[in-house]
Amino acid sequence: MKKISASKNVRPSTERAPKCDIVRVEDALSGEQFDRIVDIVKSGGIIIFPTDTVYGIGASIKFKDSIEKIFLLKKRPRNKKIGLLISSWRESSHLVGRVSQRVRMLMKEYWPGPVTLVLSSRAGTKALRVPNHKFALKLLSAVGPMAVTSASISGKKATGKFSSVDSGLLKGVDIAVKEDKALSGVPSSILDLTGGEIEVLRDRE
Repeated sequence: MKKISASKNVRPSTERAPKCDIVRVEDALSGEQFDRIVDIVKSGGIIIFPTDTVYGIGASIKFKDSIEKIFLLKKRPRNKKIGLLISSWRESSHLVGRVSQRVRMLMKEYWPGPVTLVLSSRAGTKALRVPNHKFALKLLSAVGPMAVTSASISGKKATGKFSSVDSGLLKGVDIAVKEDKALSGVPSSILDLTGGEIEVLRDRE
């Protein structure tokens, strides 16, 4: 094949990688926009969106490649599992099987809210949470469980302000939902229920 030499008059491309589409949360709750977002996530897309604590970056649990990409974007160590967000405590049975009455009572007490519960399952431990946020709950109800972690580079502080979300993450996802007001900015508490006693792995206070 004949090689084509570059002309001296041709300038190298300086075009930057496009950022993802950013949608205000009020618009994201509307019919057309919401349906578009659902289609993106159901097709394996990665989304940044607000929760009741901090901004999260997530994908449907049905797409392992998308979850793998989240690890790469965040520079997250593989030994640090990504938690799962669900729309209701009832949905937990599909992920961890039947739970004890004690655990079910804790789910009803803490969810929806800023508390992550670590539970045993046949596939190992899973960290579950039901966020108390209108858009997040609507999205989860439409697409099912999602693997979601903070929208920040691993080792850096999670953020409740969209303006503080890492630009590299925004370039790497398919769509982002923006809340005008700041979120609490405090990650959820984490309670380990896999043993006989409740172990606090992370406390919000």
